[in-house]
Amino acid sequence: MKKQYLRTERTHFMCPNMHFGMLMELEKEYEEERVKETLHRMAEAHPFLRSVVAYEDGTDQLYYKVTEHSQIDLVIRKNKSALWSDYSKLAVQDWNVFEEGMLKVFVYFENKQMTLLFVAHHLLADGRGLLELAQEFADVYVGKREPIYVEEHLIENIGDLPEKSSLTGISKMLVRRANATWKKENHTVSYEQYRSFAVKYGKEHPVEYKTYEADAVQVKQMQEQCREHGFTMNDLLMAHMYITTGASKIIIASDIRNRLSKYQKGALGNYATALGIVCKTNTKDIVKKAIEVHRAVQKSKAVNRKWMLVLACYFEMSPTLLDAAAISALGGFESKAGSFVGKSMFGMGKAESYSITNLGKVENEDIQSILFIPPASPAAKLTLGVVTLNGVMRLCSSKNS
Repeated sequence: MKKQYLRTERTHFMCPNMHFGMLMELEKEYEEERVKETLHRMAEAHPFLRSVVAYEDGTDQLYYKVTEHSQIDLVIRKNKSALWSDYSKLAVQDWNVFEEGMLKVFVYFENKQMTLLFVAHHLLADGRGLLELAQEFADVYVGKREPIYVEEHLIENIGDLPEKSSLTGISKMLVRRANATWKKENHTVSYEQYRSFAVKYGKEHPVEYKTYEADAVQVKQMQEQCREHGFTMNDLLMAHMYITTGASKIIIASDIRNRLSKYQKGALGNYATALGIVCKTNTKDIVKKAIEVHRAVQKSKAVNRKWMLVLACYFEMSPTLLDAAAISALGGFESKAGSFVGKSMFGMGKAESYSITNLGKVENEDIQSILFIPPASPAAKLTLGVVTLNGVMRLCSSKNS
């Protein structure tokens, strides 16, 4: 496999809380050796499940160092009492990606019933990528198929994005000015500095998680409402968030797999961008709000420079400046350039934004339930993760203190 470098993924490298989870219950009974064998076969098929992160010799470039053996960390417990504690501890322990793999799997079993918690570092995949991994585990575990090898091919440069995605005008000027200031400052953040800060940050800023569920009847009613008025389920969910929180802007994760010619289904990595959707109309009418949201989302996606803006920024920005953005904005490192990027461009000075990631709907008769636990970005006051399985929608919110 061609060596894969952290390009757009680099922004997740030195940033707290860059892990997220997929909580899944299977219909199949628990068998320890079968669990281990399934994960082993998946690691053989996916190079990133055998990888750690490493610096290329003599440079500040980071790449995925593929090893000979699985780097999946497996923890098996006899009941689910420690589940949320296991997940929350990752924030205060941080995650040494130079020494640890990027996927942790917790298995909880009671009376042969099995619950699995897949926790991915954002360097491994985005939410949709983790959902596909969880589904693959289910299919392999019950014996329906073998893991499929897909050569990883990450977004490497601006040319991999759709046409007319490059930065222009004031955006390009701001990034160049930040790069120039960073170069004059002539310093970098060490990984050791970052990890010490991240552990302290995690202890001082605990994250609160809440879960919700919409049954098949409620989901069907929501779908009918969407069809009747011409907006999407995501538009409707965003409308609810605007009305209940009073926010005027919501950040959404937008999947771009179908816009990338080099993407192959099943590949790991990050294939999403972020969009800030502004809707200021003051109304409690959910339909009117959803229509406004729909128009705003479609308008943002109609222009590639808007749709791909965040990814384009990553390509223009010095990688070591990206490393410094979060820690500088959050007060752990002195840098004018890093603080500007972290606060003014990425909104990390204070957790004020609202965000939603909807992974859509899947059908799988072997999965009893699934829940997407979204990352608790330092920029977000509240993030909502959504996934619909077999007609039932489950939601999970991560709220920063």
